[in-house]
Amino acid sequence: MLFAHLQPAVSLRLNDNFWNGTVPDVFENYGKLDFFDISNTMLSGTIPKTIFSVPTLRLVYMSKCNLIGNIPSNYADPPILRDLYLDNNKLTGTVPPIRSGKLTRLNEFLIQGNKITGLMPDSVCSLRSEHILDDLWSDCGGSSPEIECDFPECCNRCFEADSTSS
Repeated sequence: MLFAHLQPAVSLRLNDNFWNGTVPDVFENYGKLDFFDISNTMLSGTIPKTIFSVPTLRLVYMSKCNLIGNIPSNYADPPILRDLYLDNNKLTGTVPPIRSGKLTRLNEFLIQGNKITGLMPDSVCSLRSEHILDDLWSDCGGSSPEIECDFPECCNRCFEADSTSS
C-alpha cells in the first residue's frame, strides 16, 4: 500500500507518474497536510473521505486519474481549502451542496470531464456571486449537459460532456 508507509507530511506530491492502485483512506493521521497532488497518475478507487477531514488542507489536485464514485459530502470541511481539482476522472453522482460559511477561501473548483449530473447547488454558485470562487469549470455545455449550471453567473467555463468516455 503506497501511502501506508509514508510519514505524515505537509506536502504530498505524487503527480505525473505511473503510480497505480487505489488511494487509501488514511488521512486522519495527516493533520498538517497542506498540499495533496496525485494528478496525472493511474491511481483509482474512490476519493478518500478522510482527505477532507484535514483542517490545514489548502490545495487538492486529483485531476486525470481513474477515480470513481461520488464527490464525498464532506468535501467542504477543510476551512482553508483554496483549490479543488477533480477534473477528468470517472466520478458520478451530483455535486453535494455546502453549508453556509464553508469553502470561504475556495478559488478554483474543477469538475469537468466526469459523469456528474444534476443541478449545480445554489450554495456552490453563491461562492461565485460572492466573488470567492474565481473558477468553476464543469460539463455544462453542448446539447446534453451533464450538469445544469448557469453560465457565466455560476459556472464560468462549460465543457461539452464526452459521451464516448466510460
